[in-house]
Amino acid sequence: MNHNKFRVLLLIYMVFILSLSSLPGESIPKSWLLSFDKLIHLIEYFILGILLMNSMKSISTKMLIVVIPAGIFFGMMDEYLQSFISGRFSSGWDVLADTIGVIIGSLLVIGNRKND
Repeated sequence: MNHNKFRVLLLIYMVFILSLSSLPGESIPKSWLLSFDKLIHLIEYFILGILLMNSMKSISTKMLIVVIPAGIFFGMMDEYLQSFISGRFSSGWDVLADTIGVIIGSLLVIGNRKND
């Protein structure tokens, strides 16, 4: 799949993340999944890291300079926007989980390219 298709998927996925983050806290069903909140953040941003890296014209370790800060910035903005949503709040721990997810996802793409 070329990088332009990944850019479309990336945009759709980012809108998906923001739409989930925009749900009021009261409308989120309480379940056992919420106890895995940080793991969910990590997985969510792991996927974002994969999409970000694959949306670059070239995939290399040099692109980490773009991909990781972009993923962190998006996670920070997502958390900031949540502070304006009823029943939601911002968390530095969520940003940390997001950051770890982006790093792992983007490194996985680079590792897979080197093995090809």
